[in-house]
Amino acid sequence: MPLLPTGKRARWIVCTLVISRITNALFTRTFFQADEFWQALEPAHFKAFGYGTLTWEWQYGLRSYAFPFLFELAYRSISLISRMARHWLGDEAGSLFEYYGVIYAPKIMMAIIAALGEFYTIMFVRKLYLLSFDKKDDIIPHEDWVVTRITMFLTLTNFFNCFLITRTFINCFEMCLTAVALYYWDWSGGEEIYGSDFTKSLVVALFACWQRPTNGLVWLVLGGYLVATLASKGCYNKIMYLIVKTALAFALVILFSTVIDFYFYGRLIFPPILFFKFNVMSPLSSFYGTNQWHFHITQSLPLMLNYNIPLFFLGIWAVCASKQTKAKIWIQVVAVIFFNLLAYSILSHKEFRFIYPLQPLCMAISAFGALKLKQDYTIKHFTFVIPVISVISAMLLTWYHESGTISVIKYLHGKPSVDSIGFLMPCHSTPWQSYLHRSDIDNLWAITCDPPLHLIDDPDADQKLPNYMDESDFLYEDVFHFITHAFPPFENGVQQQAHLHSWPEYLVVFEHLEKAFLKEYLKKNYREEIRFFNSLAHWDSRRQGDVIVYHKLSFPSIFFLND
Repeated sequence: MPLLPTGKRARWIVCTLVISRITNALFTRTFFQADEFWQALEPAHFKAFGYGTLTWEWQYGLRSYAFPFLFELAYRSISLISRMARHWLGDEAGSLFEYYGVIYAPKIMMAIIAALGEFYTIMFVRKLYLLSFDKKDDIIPHEDWVVTRITMFLTLTNFFNCFLITRTFINCFEMCLTAVALYYWDWSGGEEIYGSDFTKSLVVALFACWQRPTNGLVWLVLGGYLVATLASKGCYNKIMYLIVKTALAFALVILFSTVIDFYFYGRLIFPPILFFKFNVMSPLSSFYGTNQWHFHITQSLPLMLNYNIPLFFLGIWAVCASKQTKAKIWIQVVAVIFFNLLAYSILSHKEFRFIYPLQPLCMAISAFGALKLKQDYTIKHFTFVIPVISVISAMLLTWYHESGTISVIKYLHGKPSVDSIGFLMPCHSTPWQSYLHRSDIDNLWAITCDPPLHLIDDPDADQKLPNYMDESDFLYEDVFHFITHAFPPFENGVQQQAHLHSWPEYLVVFEHLEKAFLKEYLKKNYREEIRFFNSLAHWDSRRQGDVIVYHKLSFPSIFFLND
């Protein structure tokens, strides 16, 4: 079995990946989806610093804390160093170090995790390529170093990797774990199940499944194929050994994860069971949107492959047509990809990043296609034009598009003596305390969008769910009605109580809402303080345009009309 490389080449690979991804992470200053912050950084910040807001998933116990726990460790390290800095350099220097540490320490940690995932992706492709040929009868077309360099080039210039891999999504962590487990997996058909490498694969794969139960779709195919192969050979003793080994590895993973989850929740809890109950056994997952059945096939996969699309299909053709390659290995790879695409297509709620764990497998096929192209057409230098465009496009999106929702939080962090801040925009449109990092603000609120958890065991949930409206729905269904009922009118500068929200000192909105209603309604009592560019166009019209910060006037010229 091919071993991990050592020496200068290994150091060069690791250093290149780490430097590239740290640069990638530090360059990223845009918002993609709320889970990047609310499902990873926010719970970690809450645990490390003792303040913040937990979403309903964390209150319900739907998420395992193992992934955010990594960021908590980073936060606690920053907190410790900042206390030392305050002692030696003063409060201002210590506070400044803590704030920038809170912003950038998770980025660097995620960049290192991403580099590790890509390293194992490259090693997995290299291993699979070398195992594809019978060393006794076949001549391996390319040296392993050529395979390594081409795979490394493909992964570093992949658009989706450049855009997503260093973001703090559980899917990115899941992809990296999957790459590690795939490398150590037994691709020989049962000859290596007694080894320590296969034990590593089982532990890492089961841990990935505990973090994201849907990761089990990958191992259902590979594990099923392995058991079927052993059964066809009559190796029932190996099957029993495999079952026992898997059970022991699973017990170890459950013990480790349960300890971490108990540390966070303060009670014995099994998040994967609740995850399965919410996302599979109930229709409530569709509350956050549904897509057409072919979404992952026609949108997610092409976006993830990007310019590798022709290489991917060439690779599938090459492994099917080649008489040299051991087809059984590649049949498993292709089967995992298409089985997962089919399974994810059945689920109603779909997002691009859900199939990201398939990236190492797709990269293997694409790399095989690139090697086939190089072999047949004697391409000595891979064209750089399209990959360069891919990287530049990703960098523009990580730096430019939807940057306002990040910039506004950093701006508010620097405002002295803030009494209250309100975010009148779709729920979770910005990061929270993981970027604001202020415990001195008495009133900090945002529009919510919690799902109807009371319907989770209701047999009629399918019929009731379409009629359920969250706070965000009420806001955008009738802006005037929502504001005049959820907020008190101003009378002589004194706010009445007993309303859902009070008018804050700083009000943050998207340009869309300003144009639709707020500009005229607020002009007597608020002034626009600053606006940040966010997007030229957006798939969600509610989030279109700039992000605007309004500051409440101390002595409004006239008071609101109470219609």
